[in-house]
Amino acid sequence: MHPSARVNLNDLGSILEWLIGQWWVWAIVGVVVLFFVVVWLLPDAKVVPSADFSTTDTEANEIALGYMQISNLPSGPWNDPTAPGIGDREKKQLADQWGLHSRQEWLDNIERLTTVRRRRDPWVISLQLRADLAAQLGRVPKTKEWTTAIVEAGGNKRDARTFVAAIEHIEAQVRKLAGKDIVPADAFVKTLDGYALGQAVALTTWGVALGFGDVAEARQIIHRINVEGRPAFDSWVDFGLSYIAGRVMHWSDGNIGDKTFDKLGDNWSDLKAACTEKRNGPWATLSWKL
Repeated sequence: MHPSARVNLNDLGSILEWLIGQWWVWAIVGVVVLFFVVVWLLPDAKVVPSADFSTTDTEANEIALGYMQISNLPSGPWNDPTAPGIGDREKKQLADQWGLHSRQEWLDNIERLTTVRRRRDPWVISLQLRADLAAQLGRVPKTKEWTTAIVEAGGNKRDARTFVAAIEHIEAQVRKLAGKDIVPADAFVKTLDGYALGQAVALTTWGVALGFGDVAEARQIIHRINVEGRPAFDSWVDFGLSYIAGRVMHWSDGNIGDKTFDKLGDNWSDLKAACTEKRNGPWATLSWKL
């Protein structure tokens, strides 16, 4: 039957003949199905480090703090302090976006990220109240318990509800997408500083690529970032969750809509890769404690 021929809906043979005639439709469907089957069957891509630098020593452990930001740009293998993935175009973008036109501006940006960071006092206070409450209860505080603690400390009730809902939404999404085996139920956001600290490590390597410093100096700066920043976190997952939440909250200004996480929280895939040993993830093998 010609594709354009009329179909007798009361005749099963006519319907089947018409369906068979739509070969082009079935070809498209077949390609789409085959694509998803292949994607489902193929193993997730492995994390590929640089063969020129260690993946197991202290220096590797320290630069791994910048894994998520290094992967987000991307600027090269996570363990390479020279950021070899940055080409001329990326250098111009970094200079414009970060104001990196001189060595001093590079150092000033690192200093800002490691001291002032990207903090907003009400958010810092609210997260600290939750952490304190968790320590008292011996578990993650429930939504109402956390909201009440913020209000009792002088916070606005509506703002408290908005903030609590935003953080809990981010946590739930990361846990669902990365997996409960990666982000367990007792993992929660205690600070948003992970975002700034991860950026600071990556920015240090970018400065080497831009010619503002050498590898030896970059190693010293990254070491300082780790010494000063790590005590606020308990594990790689704790840090990674903080990085994702910090990024989402910063760029959304705390206004979490239906598609906000899809746009800004896509780093969950980097967190999963970093924490998966079969994918050669550095966070799966490197100890959190230096």
